[in-house]
Amino acid sequence: MGKLREFLKGKKTYITAAIGLLGAVVAWADGSIEITGLLAAIWAALSTCFIRSGVDTAVRKAAEDKSK
Repeated sequence: MGKLREFLKGKKTYITAAIGLLGAVVAWADGSIEITGLLAAIWAALSTCFIRSGVDTAVRKAAEDKSK
C-alpha cells in the first residue's frame, strides 16, 4: 500500500481531472451535454492542472528558500 501511495503522490489531481474530462467527453458523445458543457469541462480540467502545478512550484520554492 505504501508503494501505491508513493506512486500517486502528486498525481491524484491530474488523474481526477482526466477522469472528469473523460466523463464529459462521454456525456457529450451521448448527447447528455452540449458543446458548451464540454468546453467548460475542458477549461475546468486544465485550470485544475495549472493551479496544482503552480502550488507545487510555490511550495518547492518556499522550501528551497527556507533551507538556505
